[in-house]
Formats: sequence, C-alpha cells, structure tokens
Amino acid sequence: MRDFWLEDEDDSYVLKPIKEENIVAAEKKLGVKLPELYKEIVKEQNGGYIKRTAFPIEFSTSSVEDFIYIESIYGIGEEGILDSPSLINEWGLPKDMVLLGGDGHTWVAMDYRGVTSEPSIVYIEVEEEVDIQIANSFSEFIEGLQEVERVIVGNDEAEITDDMEIPELHNITKEEAENIFKTSYDEELIVPTLTNIHIGDNDINWLLEQLISLLDRNISEELAGGIADALYEHSYPREKMDHNKYSLLINKLKDIPDPDIKIRLQMIEEAE
Repeated sequence: MRDFWLEDEDDSYVLKPIKEENIVAAEKKLGVKLPELYKEIVKEQNGGYIKRTAFPIEFSTSSVEDFIYIESIYGIGEEGILDSPSLINEWGLPKDMVLLGGDGHTWVAMDYRGVTSEPSIVYIEVEEEVDIQIANSFSEFIEGLQEVERVIVGNDEAEITDDMEIPELHNITKEEAENIFKTSYDEELIVPTLTNIHIGDNDINWLLEQLISLLDRNISEELAGGIADALYEHSYPREKMDHNKYSLLINKLKDIPDPDIKIRLQMIEEAE
C-alpha cells in the first residue's frame, strides 16, 4: 500500500524489515491470523508514523470528539505488536487484543475476542473504561483515516482536518479551545491555544479540568511547560479554584522531571 507511511529518519517506531517467516512466527506466537492489509503494509515498512492520522467517529468522550488520532502503527517485533500481551497486562486492557498504537491512556487495537481472524478495530480509554468498536475490519479502519493538513494561521502553524474550524489564534474562546484540546494532538497548535485563551474568573475550574486532561496524555516537556505557564497566568483568583483539582494538577506537574517545570511551580507557589 503505497503512500501510507510518513518518511521520518528519526522515527523510533520503525522496526527492522521483516520477511514472510517473521509474519508466520508472529501469528503463531499471538495465536491469531493477522489481516492481509496489515501484513502488506508492514512488509513495505515495519511500523512507524503514518500520513493519515485522523479517524472520524460519531461519539465523544472526555478525551476525543469528532476524530480519533493515531500518529503511528506498530510493526511486527518485540517492540511492536508482539509486546501486546505485556502492555495489556500493564495497563489492564481487555484480553485477546493486538494493539496497533496508544499512549497508555488511550489505545487503538485489533479485537480478537471470540475470533482468531478478521478482527474488528476498537478504541479504548483506560481511565474512563471506554471500549468501542470503530471499524468492522482493519481495511475499513485504514480506508477511513483522513490526512491532517498543515495551514498557517497568523504566525502559527496549525494542524487541521477538513471538518475542523480553525479559530484566530490571537483570540481563542473557551469553546474553541475545548474543541482543540479534545480533537488535536498537535502540540504546535495546543501550546499557542493555551497562551491565547480568554476565560473569565468563573471558568477557572473548567481550565483546570482541561489542563489535567492534557497532562494525562503522553506529552512533551514543551507542552507540560505550556500547561504550567497557563496555570501561572490564570492562578488568580485562587479562592475560586477547586482545591482538589488544583492539587491534582500541581502534583502531576511535580512528577515531571524537568528543571524548567520546577521553576514554574516555584513561581506559582510564590504567587500564592
């Protein structure tokens, strides 16, 4: 399947090339028959980032709305789909799954519950106990993926789909920001959104919820810094903040081993 994989020399998800015997061995180890299309694409490149990353959905959760984003697909190897049993045990995921990608909190997987071939595709959220079928087959899932376009909005580069309305990044409303937080994993869009969001004092607990949700993802230190900056910027009035949400957010930031985050936290504490 040509034009599927995204070329990236630094792609750590790309595993060593495989042959037919590697596929047979993987199927034997997992006890399933892998979809023909999956076998076809991993023969071209054994895992990695993909070009079309947005899959449209008709449901919403606290983490997703309109689209599910999957930036990479696991290849065949111990650091790919063969690690599924270990990850399932570690994260408490349903049995009889072959994971395609995820960050620990959200996953996309081939569902082999009750079957050993022709799996459906499911979306899983660990904390929210979400387990929803999103495609009848791997082929249907791949065909449904949409490419995310990069456009320039003002001086900022943003990542969008055809169905996503892009706000002006210098004047972002609460509703526009929440849509971005739920539907985008592009940190180059999320960080300026955090910087330019306009909210009132009565919306501070809503902001705390958004920041906590973002920290629950597998994010970069840059985005974590943006979250800390947003908390510092909106740290008043403190008396209107929900104490439990504020404490949870602070503790999550303290768990990040980045000196710059520590400095930001100290600034927040001094502002109290």
